[in-house]
This record gives sequence, structure tokens and C-alpha cells, in this order.
Amino acid sequence: MCATLAWLAADEGLLFECYYDGRPSGVHYGGGLPWRADRADLLGGTYNGGRHREQFELVVQRFKCEAACLGPTIFDGALAEAGVRVRASSSDVAAFYSQVFKAGKVKMPETLLVVGNGQGPLSLVPYACHEIVERRLIAIAGGDDAALEKLRSERSIQVERLWDAPTTPVGPESVADRSLEMAVRWGRRTNTYLFADPEAAGRWIPSAIRSGWAPVFGIPQADLVTRLSAQLQTVPVAWGRQQDDWDFLQLSQAGVAFQLVDPGRPPFPVLRELPSRRTGIIPPSVEHPDDEELRRWARERRVVSTMVFWTGMVRELECLYALSEILGLTGLKGGLALTVESFKFVDFTPLGLLSVARDLGGLRGQVETLLASAGSGGMIESASPPERFARNLADSVAALADRLGGKDAVPTGWWGVMDAPLLPRRIGRVKIEASPPSVRLRYRRRALSADPGLSQAGGRPDLRSRIRESPLGVLFEPIRTFDGSRPGGPVRSVLEAVSAAGFEYALTKSEFGAPPTAITGIDGLTALNYTAGRWDGWTPFETVNGLSDLVRAERRLLRSKKPGWLLGGIDTCLWTFSGHVLDRGRELRDMCRWMAQGGTSGELVNVTPGTAARYARILAAEGLIRTVAVS
Repeated sequence: MCATLAWLAADEGLLFECYYDGRPSGVHYGGGLPWRADRADLLGGTYNGGRHREQFELVVQRFKCEAACLGPTIFDGALAEAGVRVRASSSDVAAFYSQVFKAGKVKMPETLLVVGNGQGPLSLVPYACHEIVERRLIAIAGGDDAALEKLRSERSIQVERLWDAPTTPVGPESVADRSLEMAVRWGRRTNTYLFADPEAAGRWIPSAIRSGWAPVFGIPQADLVTRLSAQLQTVPVAWGRQQDDWDFLQLSQAGVAFQLVDPGRPPFPVLRELPSRRTGIIPPSVEHPDDEELRRWARERRVVSTMVFWTGMVRELECLYALSEILGLTGLKGGLALTVESFKFVDFTPLGLLSVARDLGGLRGQVETLLASAGSGGMIESASPPERFARNLADSVAALADRLGGKDAVPTGWWGVMDAPLLPRRIGRVKIEASPPSVRLRYRRRALSADPGLSQAGGRPDLRSRIRESPLGVLFEPIRTFDGSRPGGPVRSVLEAVSAAGFEYALTKSEFGAPPTAITGIDGLTALNYTAGRWDGWTPFETVNGLSDLVRAERRLLRSKKPGWLLGGIDTCLWTFSGHVLDRGRELRDMCRWMAQGGTSGELVNVTPGTAARYARILAAEGLIRTVAVS
């Protein structure tokens, strides 16, 4: 039905968006087999936490809207208040189609496509969207016999069936084959891929049709990337939702960035189609502190501190609501690592506060932006073919400069997912943590399989699942995708591409755990390492997990009696997604306040990442810190 409305809107010269009601948990869904997850965890952000009503008001304010409702919706009252014309409202599919076409000038098609669901745990319906759009069909899901009979009884229609024969193979393998079949069939109409499970793919159909994405899905999804290797040679960025972090590695090796989405994150992606009302994020007019003050700090052997929040995927715009409150309340100076897509929502999210003076309630001069990874999305930069990464980043910077009104408006700092090579390391089966004290036994997850097996409804969970869900589960921890890896040294080709794209400084994942270290050998670029946090075993790899990580780093740095920096990264979605912020928001606030107030000692000097980079450049020039020449 969503695909039918997409082509109908296009034929009427309209944009189209679709909102699905539901009760999501708001948590971060990190992948796995979707039928094993709580369905609420697959549905993205919550209505209040994700500011869905606020975003709805923006849509009806900025567009001339009309609505079609498949039954009652959470926006019924808001639609009436806004005076939006409702051209269809019925929970009966046949009546809905009749109303929506009767209210417009486009004739209702005479062909109905029945899209089979198969008999496995995954729906095939979202992957037929381009078939429906390109052939201008009405469609229903297989098994909706009432809708089929009513549509037949009310008019003379031809019924076609897709993937609905009794001999259709069942299970996730059939989803991979059939979604690829559609991607190939309508390849001339698409330019990239939406790697997404049915829940995410179905809710992003309007964007997929509008932007030319072919929705595909398979288990394991990394294998699907391999099957598309030839087609991906001309694709700079793919969209979707990760099934496993191997997806990032496979796409990166193909030279493709990954832009992540969730259902309802953001709730109305169509807002990105509006022209920007502002010329980027306005930086402070005076750079402070100046270089002379930084040299004085060097003589005094001061340690500066800063935090960078990775919140660059489109789905992570939701994080900015709680995060901006925490930053405003604590006064922490830090940075936001964003992608080009993030900047398309400056007018509609708290990103706009970065241009507002602090005494007016904004964050101008307190929080700065960095462009993340390939610009268009995230990738493991060191795994990408060098020329693909360099071209992707350069094109992204050019596109951002065009949107923001000039190269001067582009951030001067660059943030990498993993710019260092991933080297092997030994994994222990017993994990001991000092803070908080804990001992856990580690185990390897089973490989993702396309065989639903006992995981289907009605099947009995195996022993491993029963233990994991029991009180004993806290004693066990799965080995993560990259637990068996460690970062190597800096990669020249990556940093040269960053410098060539016009950046003045970079935050590198190389030299993690070392004392404050500047990477030298790239003209015009200052690269500095992270000195606080842990190796997480998944993207973005090196992050601060709690206040204890910061306290340990402070103690180590001050004990050295040398100037330097305390630099940590935060994987923001794990802290301020609407499903996590009530549990973890207070701890994040305490971490930010701790750093803003000078740490436990009161001796740390909180600065922005750009100031930390300038300090690193001065310290390196004066021989006061460790340096590593890029090879």
C-alpha cells in the first residue's frame, strides 16, 4: 500500500511520506536475526522521546499537506487542528484504495498485485516496492483474503501474484534471492541499495522510491554485499540497518560508505527535501584561547580535555535532543561527529543551537562539528580501496560546501571510524573488569543462519538461549565482532585523503592507549590520538564506557607530569536514544559535568576538539609530546 501511494503522489506532483503508528522501545537495535528480537526493539524511536509531534508540526508548517489514513492514527487530533485535508480514512484496505483514488485525478489501476509473505519468519512485501511503483499497480499482502475478495467484488480487476505460489521456498534465503531479483529487474531506476530487514525497509519505502534505493536483505547480510560486488563498484554510499558489524567491513572493502537508518528515525525524512534556510553552522567570531595562551599552558604542563560525540548517522539525529540538554546544562566543550546527511536537518533539530549564542540558550562556541568518516556515511577507512575513500570524502566535502554556501562553512576537523589497520590479537575466554568489578565468561556467537530452526514461533529455545535468558546470563558475554582485533599504526593514504579534502585536524584511532601522540608527516594536518576509553570490539571501536574510564585517564596523564590531552569518544546512541536516556542519561550528564569542571583534580582544562588539535600542534613543534611519523 505504501508503494502504491508513493507512485500516486509522484503522478500528482506531490512528495510523499508515510508514518507507522506503534509502540517502539526506543532502544538501539544492533543487528542479529530480526525474528529473534523483541519487535518493539526493531521499531526505532518513541513518539515523545523522538519528538514526533514536533516533527509532524514542521511538516504541516513547511508543506501544503493532505493525508490518507489507514484507520485511526496518533495524529488524528493534530490533523484536525492543522486543517489538513484527509482524502482517505479507513482501516478497510479496499475502502481505503477507493477513497484515495476517488479524491484525486489519477484513475485507479485495473491490476492488483498480491505480494506473498512466504511461510517463513520474514516478510517479502517491502522488496516488491519498485515493481508496484514502476508498473503503477495497487497491491495487497498475500493472506489478506478479505481485501482481495472485496476489491474483486467492487470492480473488475486483474489479479497477479508475486512470490505467492504454494511451491515458493520459505525462510530468509528466499528473501535474499527475491530482493536481489527485484534489484536487478529495476536496476535502471535505482542508484544504490537499502540493506535492511523487512521492518526497516518497509518504513523507508517513500525515501527508497524518491531517492532510487533498491531494498535488499539476506542472512548473513555481509554475503549479500559480496553478491553485489560488481554493482557496488559505482556506488559511493548505501543505506540501511546493520545486521552485524561485518556489514561495515564488507562494504568498506568494496569502497562503499554505510548510512544507517531506523524506522521513525527521523520520523519524517521528507524534511530533508526542503532547501536550507541558513548557511551552515555559524562558528564563533573570535578563536579562544589564542596560540600564546596555549604556549603558556604548555610551559605550565597543562592537560586539556575534550569529548567527541559520534552521532552522525541519520537515525542518530534523535540523540541530539537529550544530548543538547546535557551539554547546555553542564557547559561541556566538545564536538559532534556528523555526516553530510546530518547537515540536511540543521533547521529541524537541535543542531541549529550550534549557531545560537550561549547566553541565549545556544551552544555556539561551546560545541563544534567534525565531518565523520567518508562524509556520506561511515566506513572502516583503512579497509577501503584508497582511491575510493579519497573520492568519496572529496565528493562529500564538495556537496556539503555547496549546501552550506562555501568551503569556509565546512568543519575543519575530521573524525574516523577506524583509520588504522585492524591487526589480530588474542582473545581471552575470561574477562575481568576492575571498574565496576566483574568476571564474565566469553563465548562465540553462532554464525547467522538463514534457517529459522527452533527460533520460529512455537519452537523450543536451545540450552544456550535458556541460560542467556536466565539469572545466570549475567555471567556470560558474547565475543564481539572485532574483539580479536587491535588498531595498527597510522595509514598514510587515509590521512593524505583527509588533508587533500581540506581538513586541518583529524582524530585518529591509531596509537590508542599510548600517551598523547601526534601523527606527523602529512603537511597541513594535525592528527591526535584518543587517550581515554576502551576497545569495544565493534564500531566505533574506541569509546568511553563510563566515568571510571575518564578518572583513570586523568590519573595517568597527570602522573606523567607532562602536557597533553584527555580525549575520549562517546557512542551517543547507546546513551541518549529515547529508549536509553532514562537509564543512562544521568551518568552521561555526570561525565560531562566532571570534564567541564576540570576532572577530579580540578586541573584539566576543558576545550573544544579544534583547540585540543591546536594545542597538540604546538606541543609537537616544541618537542613536548610523543610523535609518530606516518609511514
